[in-house]
Amino acid sequence: MKNFLLLSVLCLLSIPGIAQDCAYTREQEIVRGAENLREMSALGENFDANATYPCGGTLAQLAVLRGNLDSLDYLYAHGADFDALVSLKGYEIPEAPDEIPFPLFVARYAPNSAIVDAMVNSDINFKVQDSLGHDVFWYFERNPVLRRSYLTRKGWDSLIPIGERIRRIQEGK
Repeated sequence: MKNFLLLSVLCLLSIPGIAQDCAYTREQEIVRGAENLREMSALGENFDANATYPCGGTLAQLAVLRGNLDSLDYLYAHGADFDALVSLKGYEIPEAPDEIPFPLFVARYAPNSAIVDAMVNSDINFKVQDSLGHDVFWYFERNPVLRRSYLTRKGWDSLIPIGERIRRIQEGK
């Protein structure tokens, strides 16, 4: 039984993205816990939406992990750069570089397709590659939730705004 418990603890500590000895800032705690715009408004108006923290990366990265569209909308409205490079420190992905464009982080870590759809509808550019040439579909393949989904089945045609997808369906394309 002791061996099982020890093995369980070691497994949990080795999972990327699980903070070890991590001290989150007030801003990060708000994003990590927010469920709606009202709770996000606790950030106020005078915060740096593009700050990178030694623990947890950017606020946008934490909002993606939380899976909260309100948080992402709030950050975007306050100047978060969703085309920036983000660090994978703490979120390591085998065979990926240390920094990747934010849309690729979304493709790997979004807990649901609504996050990706909202970003596509906001004209966030998913046609980017990392420094090793990996594209969004390479990152989707590493996301256990989105790897085999409508987002990947039709390739680039799946990564267009919902209005365009509906128009194409109505036209029979």
